[in-house]
Amino acid sequence: MFKIEDIDPIYYRKQTRKSTLIIMAIFIVIGFISARLAVIYLGNYSSNHIVLNLIGAFVGLLITFWIVKAFFIKSEWMKEAMYAWRLKRHLMYIYNSIKTIKQAVEDNDVQAIKIMRFYQLGTEQMHLLDNNSHELIELRGEMRELEDKMNEMGIDLNQTEFAMEMADDYRLNT
Repeated sequence: MFKIEDIDPIYYRKQTRKSTLIIMAIFIVIGFISARLAVIYLGNYSSNHIVLNLIGAFVGLLITFWIVKAFFIKSEWMKEAMYAWRLKRHLMYIYNSIKTIKQAVEDNDVQAIKIMRFYQLGTEQMHLLDNNSHELIELRGEMRELEDKMNEMGIDLNQTEFAMEMADDYRLNT
């Protein structure tokens, strides 16, 4: 079950910049070392050092991914970046069946309405975190329409939790 958390956008941007810079520094060091080692150890087999450097850099990228996944994914400085990644993943899961869900919302399907509300709240949060105020204008209009419908039907507006299984019925129909 994924839950939308209250995160300060300025703090979020600061932390994601920090985590990006740390991961970039790790990649730069590992990429340079692996590119250099590729030229040293494979230079006898190829005179094209550009290709060997690219191969070494690619290996460095793979090593960096492994290091981040194995050691840093649960680190405090990666918390905000991982939260945003998980939120985007859940939003994309819903987006893949958005036509079916919207149709079910039109048919007053309570589960679809709850899913759509989570989608709108999550999308709103991503726009706020990414400082994308232009997209918020259109989204907030859609949100008001759904809020009115939810109030008429007596559904709680605070739909901040979502499990991917909730949308499985709508995915089968796409």
